[in-house]
Amino acid sequence: MDQNDILKAQSPAGLAEEYIVKSIWNNHFPAGSDLPAERELAERIGVTRTTLREVLQRLAREGWLNIQHGKPTRVNNIWETAGPNIIGTIIKLDKNYLPVIIANVVSLRTRMAEAYIPEAIHLVPDECVKLFSGLDELENTAEAYAAFDYQLFRQFTFLANKPVYALILNSFKAMYHQVAEIFFADANNRLLTLSFYRSLLAACIAKDSEKATACMAKNRQSSGEIWRKLSANLPDSFGEL
Repeated sequence: MDQNDILKAQSPAGLAEEYIVKSIWNNHFPAGSDLPAERELAERIGVTRTTLREVLQRLAREGWLNIQHGKPTRVNNIWETAGPNIIGTIIKLDKNYLPVIIANVVSLRTRMAEAYIPEAIHLVPDECVKLFSGLDELENTAEAYAAFDYQLFRQFTFLANKPVYALILNSFKAMYHQVAEIFFADANNRLLTLSFYRSLLAACIAKDSEKATACMAKNRQSSGEIWRKLSANLPDSFGEL
C-alpha cells in the first residue's frame, strides 16, 4: 500500500491504526486473510512492535481483527464482527456511506422508540410524565434540542425496562447528536418537534399508550420527509466525530 494513500495521523499509533484499517477497507488485507508478521508489518509502517501490538489489540476489540495466541492475526469481515462504534471510521473512509448510515440511525432511533415508549407509558405513566420536566425551559437552539431529544429517548428505555436499548443508543451517541443538530438547525423543525413532545406528554398524562403510538407514527412520517431533503445537502464536515 502506498504510504501517500494513508489518512493523516498525529502519532505512531494513529499512523499504524490508519494504515491497517485503510488496508483492510481497500482490500489490501482482505477479510479472511492473515496480516503480515508483526516484525514485517512494523517495519513497513515505521513503528515499533510494541506500538503495533497495542494497535492490533485495539482493532481486535473493535472487530477489525481476530487475534489468537500462537496463530497469525486474522482479518475479520467487519460487517459480521464490528459494532456501531466504528461508524465514524467508516464515514471517514468512504463518505458515500453517509446517506445510508444517516437513514439507519434515524430509523433505528425511531423504530426502537415506537416499541419501548408506549410500553413505558403502559407500565409507569407517572414516571414518564417526569421526563418532560424541563420542556417548558428548553432553550430554542439546535444543541439544546439535540441534547433533550437524546436524553428523553434514552431515559424512556429504562422506564420500559429495556436497558439494552439504552446501550444501543450509547453506542452511536456522537452520531445521534450530530444528526439531531442538523435537523434542529431549522427553527421550523424545532417547532414541529416541540409539538410532538407536547403530544407525547399528553399521552403520558392520559396514560394512553395507543395515543403515544399514533403520535410517534405521525412524527416519524413528517420528520422522515424532512430528512430525505436534508440528506441531499449535508455539510462537508458531517461525520467528523
